[in-house]
Amino acid sequence: MAQQPAVASKDKKGKSTDSTKIYVPKDSVGIADSIRFARTRRVTRHSAIVPGWGQVDNKQAWKVPFIYAGLGVTAYLFFDNKKVYNELKQAYIYRTDTITDNDDDIPEKYQPLSDNSIRFYRDEYRKNVDYSVLAFMIMWGLNVVDATVFAHLRGFDVSDQISLRLNTPSYNPANGQSNMGVTLNLKPPPKTLKPLPAR
Repeated sequence: MAQQPAVASKDKKGKSTDSTKIYVPKDSVGIADSIRFARTRRVTRHSAIVPGWGQVDNKQAWKVPFIYAGLGVTAYLFFDNKKVYNELKQAYIYRTDTITDNDDDIPEKYQPLSDNSIRFYRDEYRKNVDYSVLAFMIMWGLNVVDATVFAHLRGFDVSDQISLRLNTPSYNPANGQSNMGVTLNLKPPPKTLKPLPAR
């Protein structure tokens, strides 16, 4: 049976209507943005509470071992530097006080060092403690940023219709300059004809 074209009709107010039109609510885009924002905020909160939780929400669990490897290394450096700093700090106290009996309590590896050397290494390891804390915080922050950015970009189009091309550098003898550029191609989606609805 052949399909009949849609016939425009009039509603009760006398306005023309077309049965083939699909009406999209004006606030549908705002609703989608609200949903994406809520999902991104939830992922950010999860990642800030437990490292890697946001990546699991984003279906990127393969990143979790790398996150904990970075946090583990920085945590190890913190405790190691803290231990050496405390040893040097106590050794300097023993070396500079007026009690000579406690000089034997200084660890053997620090005894050949002079007072100035012990103080210098103590100050250096104190800096290393601060650096290791900063590195740990940066790793934690990168974990949150990674989860947040990916959650925000999940709703955007990354299909084959978008391409990025780096042009090969070329030399222009006229002005003696090299030229290089970046081209971003946006291909419009192919047009497809929708079949008329059966009546």
